[in-house]
Amino acid sequence: MKKYHFTLLALMISFACAEAQTRIIDMHVHSYSDSDFGEREPATDHYGMKGSTNAEEHRLETFKFFEQYNIMKAMVSGNPESVATWAEKDNSDRVIKGILQFAPDSYDMDTIRFEQMIKDGELEIFGELGPYYSGTTLSDPEWQPYLRICEKYDIPVAVHTGGGDPGGTYSWAPKARLKLGDPYLIEDVLVNYQKLRIYLMHAGGEDWPEHAIRLMAYYPQLYTDLGVMLWVEPNTQRYIIEFLKNIKHAGYLDRVMFGSDQMIWPYAIGKSIDFLNSLDFLTEEDKEGIFYSNAARFLKLDE
Repeated sequence: MKKYHFTLLALMISFACAEAQTRIIDMHVHSYSDSDFGEREPATDHYGMKGSTNAEEHRLETFKFFEQYNIMKAMVSGNPESVATWAEKDNSDRVIKGILQFAPDSYDMDTIRFEQMIKDGELEIFGELGPYYSGTTLSDPEWQPYLRICEKYDIPVAVHTGGGDPGGTYSWAPKARLKLGDPYLIEDVLVNYQKLRIYLMHAGGEDWPEHAIRLMAYYPQLYTDLGVMLWVEPNTQRYIIEFLKNIKHAGYLDRVMFGSDQMIWPYAIGKSIDFLNSLDFLTEEDKEGIFYSNAARFLKLDE
């Protein structure tokens, strides 16, 4: 009988641990409204897969993947209207309200409106920020008033690093330049706002993964997500494998967070999760940290 109870207890503990490791926080999700759906993305992804056909279908499909993969929280960025819609229709308290901004004055934003959005609970993370696409960096003067407000209210900041979609400079982002995606260009922000919670998106991309690691070594408050690197095409997956091996060796894996960056392809959430789970050099503890614990710590969920 004692042996039976011991076995049962062991199975219960094992099951509980397995359940704990299935929890996921996605730190990089995009929302759209009809006004901007598909205006930045190509018709198909690298694998020839078409995305959702409209903004509402995209939201519903993304929510299905949240349910399927037990995504407990999701940092959703898009235009303010779309983020508000997602939050209103979220019955599971998953949505963390972000905002997609390429320039400080996107959506006719100013600091008065920005601060009021924070006070009203309409903005919980300042990002995804894409200075790269507007020909600026987060260290440039026009972004500083917003960063000061974020530090004042302890609002985390999420900034795009690495390049953008091929050909984007010839279409919707004429001021984008590859050199602007270097993580080193946010170093002044880290120096000037020491209390600011900030994370890199895409871990420096294909071009600067080592810069992301070196920056994280110097600034212990800095985190990163993995973003589109997990799924968008085989070459980025090659880089993210090396990044994960190197950052684990360097000792900073506990500040790496999962992010799918699904854009108009909700299936990319599952593709990202499956790819990360396939990496056998990561232990179960490593994966649990990336999928959940590191983001929970960054977001102060326990508080």
